Amino acid sequence: MVYLTKLKHTGSVISSSDKFGAKMFEVAARYFSQYARGIFIGTGSGVVAQYFMQPPIPFSFVEKHPSFVRQFHERFGADTPLLAKDFFTLPIDESEEGLGNCVLVSCMPVTGMFYSEKLVEQFRDSLNSGSTIVQMSYTPFIKQIRLFDRLQREGFKVQRVSTVFFNIPPASVFVLRKA
Repeated sequence: MVYLTKLKHTGSVISSSDKFGAKMFEVAARYFSQYARGIFIGTGSGVVAQYFMQPPIPFSFVEKHPSFVRQFHERFGADTPLLAKDFFTLPIDESEEGLGNCVLVSCMPVTGMFYSEKLVEQFRDSLNSGSTIVQMSYTPFIKQIRLFDRLQREGFKVQRVSTVFFNIPPASVFVLRKA
């Protein structure tokens, strides 16, 4: 297993295993036949993103932090398309960078201090536009994640579909869909 645990200038420690990346891809692949494209949000160090480099549908990659943008291009090549943008600025439409009608794979943090009403709105709008969200979290239970609790109260289906215990820390994969 390969772990990246080097402290970055982003203030976070990245610790996702190859096993977790494979699990994220396996879960997302269940939805590839339903969509013509995918969006990968929060490429970070690329441990999970590497599994989405050659899927059966085209993916756009999104990362806003300059250190991770640089690391992405060093790892995958300068010509590998990456939108150096903030998730909250992406449109809810079917454009190349739009969050509408796609499978959205998110390694973006959504717990604790990362929770915001703006995050709920962007996820809600994406789900209402026909998208499915595959979201990772190091927090194992749905009720521990305010974002998920809020979306469930609004009628969306949130399901923990897998947990990779041999990740440090253990990480879960959630699927969010319109009910």
